[in-house]
Amino acid sequence: MFKKTLLCTALVAVSGGAMAKATGTADEIVHGTEAAVGVISLASAAASYDLGASYTQGDTVTLTWSQALAAGVGHTALSISDGTLTIPLTVLSSTGSSVTYRVGAVPAGYDYALTQVLATDAKALLGTGQASGTIVTQTLTAATSTGIVIDAGTLPVEVAEFWDQYAVAVTLKANARIDVEASRKLFSVDAVAMNGSAITTHATDEDEINIAVTTATTYSAAIGAPPLGVAGLTAVLSGGDTNTFTINGDYSWLDSAAAGFAIDTNVGGLSATTGGGDIANSAGVSSVAAGAVMQSDASATPSAKLFIKTAGSTGLSAQAYTADVVINYNNGAKRSKTFSGLAAGSWSLNGQTITAYGIPNQASVTPFLWVQNAGTISGEITGTASCDGVTTDLGALGTAAGDTNTRIGPAVQAVMDGVATCTLGSRYDVTITVNAKKTDITINAGYRVQAADGSNDRLALETSDSLVD
Repeated sequence: MFKKTLLCTALVAVSGGAMAKATGTADEIVHGTEAAVGVISLASAAASYDLGASYTQGDTVTLTWSQALAAGVGHTALSISDGTLTIPLTVLSSTGSSVTYRVGAVPAGYDYALTQVLATDAKALLGTGQASGTIVTQTLTAATSTGIVIDAGTLPVEVAEFWDQYAVAVTLKANARIDVEASRKLFSVDAVAMNGSAITTHATDEDEINIAVTTATTYSAAIGAPPLGVAGLTAVLSGGDTNTFTINGDYSWLDSAAAGFAIDTNVGGLSATTGGGDIANSAGVSSVAAGAVMQSDASATPSAKLFIKTAGSTGLSAQAYTADVVINYNNGAKRSKTFSGLAAGSWSLNGQTITAYGIPNQASVTPFLWVQNAGTISGEITGTASCDGVTTDLGALGTAAGDTNTRIGPAVQAVMDGVATCTLGSRYDVTITVNAKKTDITINAGYRVQAADGSNDRLALETSDSLVD
């Protein structure tokens, strides 16, 4: 009877320990990736576990890190505590990313009814050029002396994070519409909505691009995040070292007849302030060329602005702008980081946009779409089509020359024939944009239906222009 009672008690204890799990927490260390460059030993946090199982002599506890530990990292004895008494844990073995402990003798009077806490040591991690978003964890696993798993299901504890400390934001993008009614020499007062802002009144003679180096939001969010993210290695923008901002675009229209690239002030200008003087060529500080404008800033909060001015004396072209930024920082050594190909806005042409509604997509139907330009300024024709909830870019559909009618129906249908989501029997709407004077452009829309007996019928279609009261 005595032996049976002991056996049952032991089985219950093992069963409960196997089903329980530990809960771990740590004030994880948040490192900036820039600061970690070239560093071979990086701090991680100590962890604390509230254990679920009742540990006895001979049990084993293994701590495993998801990243290798720094060379030479040693391990010392730990202990499990009920708040008053402790059970010793001595090092049994270790690898480059783990350590296993053997549980020692349980002291008399140790109270398993109280919360049992295992506090681990902070360990140095091996620096290996971690990518932004890397999370380093410590995982606890344990087993009895007979190999039965206890505290199963214990979740990994985050002990270190790596996030990009710096980001570059184009806080204001080029967003001008070139005014075709001003012979494409000035901007329309209507701007293109960008950066989530509403369309605002735009200057007719100047567009602006703003760029700034900021602290990355993911880095800021990680510090102070629950349970607590503690700042680890941080970089600083090197005082006196130049951070460069290069805005790429087509500035050739500003070139004077002089040798090399030189801004013709009778055509326009490139300045760092609105209405300011032109940016000069100064080695390592600033430069202007037909394809790029470079500025620099050595301050602790680097930024740059570019104001592109037109004097209204030459034609402007639609184009896109990009930015390349090089920041110089210090993490114990001077280093640099490059941000390339950042979208910095674009210029587009204003003009007329008209939608033709309900074109049948059938083999027996031939669409009629004619662009009529009553003016003298020609304009590129582009469009999109919407069918069964899918919008398709039709691309370039030709040019509407002045005082002409341009047929685009076959070009539109050729694209739609290849759109698998626009099934036969569906109808599609076509939105046509013509970069010419708005009041000069109209669109005539309709289609021809060929019956089985060879007869034809022609029907007109409504457009957004014809539906306007």
